[in-house]
Amino acid sequence: MNQIREDVIHQCRHAYLIGIGGVGMSALARVLKHQHLEVSGSDIRESARTRELKQAGIPVAIGQSQVAFGDADLVIYSSAIRNEHLELLAARASGLKVYHRAEILSSLLNRAKTSVAVAGTHGKTTTASMISFVLTELGKNPTCLVGGDVLNLGTNTVLGSDDLWVSEVDESDQSHELYTPNYSVITNLEPDHLDHYEDMQAIRKSFEVFISNGRDPGLVVYFNEDVGLREIVSLSHCPAISYGFSEEADFSAGNICYMPFGLEFDLFEESFFVTKVRLSVPGRHNIANALACIAVTVQLGCEPEEVARILTRFRGAGRRLEVKHESSEMIVIDDYAHHPTEVKASISALKKSGKPLTVIFQPHRYSRTRYFLREFANAFDGADQLILTDIYSAGESNVHQIDISSLYHEIKNDIPVRILRKQEIIPALCAEHNLNGIIAFLGAGDIGDIADEFANRLKGAHPVAG
Repeated sequence: MNQIREDVIHQCRHAYLIGIGGVGMSALARVLKHQHLEVSGSDIRESARTRELKQAGIPVAIGQSQVAFGDADLVIYSSAIRNEHLELLAARASGLKVYHRAEILSSLLNRAKTSVAVAGTHGKTTTASMISFVLTELGKNPTCLVGGDVLNLGTNTVLGSDDLWVSEVDESDQSHELYTPNYSVITNLEPDHLDHYEDMQAIRKSFEVFISNGRDPGLVVYFNEDVGLREIVSLSHCPAISYGFSEEADFSAGNICYMPFGLEFDLFEESFFVTKVRLSVPGRHNIANALACIAVTVQLGCEPEEVARILTRFRGAGRRLEVKHESSEMIVIDDYAHHPTEVKASISALKKSGKPLTVIFQPHRYSRTRYFLREFANAFDGADQLILTDIYSAGESNVHQIDISSLYHEIKNDIPVRILRKQEIIPALCAEHNLNGIIAFLGAGDIGDIADEFANRLKGAHPVAG
């Protein structure tokens, strides 16, 4: 992938997106249509997103049995599309302009008058959602692309002006290096995506490139508690603003009070009290996300008191501790946590409610499960019972022949643990007498579908046994 210097969008009339039903691709499709291009695409299966795109006037072909670019003069694909994909092969053979999603998105963001790029191992979707919601509510007319639905807005895309862009950017395939934002928000850095990066040092070097790409003012907003991140920001000599839980940070939180599914804290700027912040989303990690949002929006000219007032109404991002069903007996949660640090943070946040916690976890990728096996084994402390289900491959080959039993045997604690196949989970939960409290479905694969089905079962005619 390369930084695109030419103005590809305005040289083309019709963009065709392969894999248009993906979160990032569907967002880009909407933005391109907003940029006055004709837009169409394909996906391997129909989904809620493909149906929404059709309703928005964007044709979507299902399957890849035939190539139907029509009069498209630009073809876009994502990292989820393999090189042997029929349409991708045909597009390259035809001589059409073919670009990766990140090449096109970065070319748009890099031309914006003011741009914010949100990156990092954890928290970038929620942080980007908070920033997008605040700027939209304040009438700043931003264009925003987020890696999950902003629940308040009901979409992962805000179609505004070219004057102000906010985008979550992906480090999994190193494509974050294509962006040259005015403001870079980096939430944290930890080992992940080691199917792409050789080691943590390679990740650090990649983020050094990302930081160095910043353009006027090239400001970096970063999490001060991350020692390694703090070091590479310091060595970059770029202008920077820090946030965190210690007084050393430029924006910090103190006097934290946790409540069931919410919290409040005092906001300090350079150790001076500014205002009280109340959040309607739980967890210490969401305090960090809110601090990042406040820090960058203040640099964009927003008043911190106004930002805090709007954040009180922020309901979260899709599949980030998202409440799918709530009654006096039971709360069903769908959460994207797929890294040990994220699993720990989600469980910690949910335990603040004081309710019994049942966790259903679907590991994501064989490589990640293998690399973090020991870390995962200790990530579920606080759960009252744990159900493990088969690893979601995300298209990976199981080179090392790892399976869910590998994690099961690694767990050495007092939590009751069992393995169930996906199709067994709902019948098992429904057969469990006196099941109550929080039922949390965790993972970045298709476990969210099971969460939806279980929530619908509770709302419908098939109650849990009791």
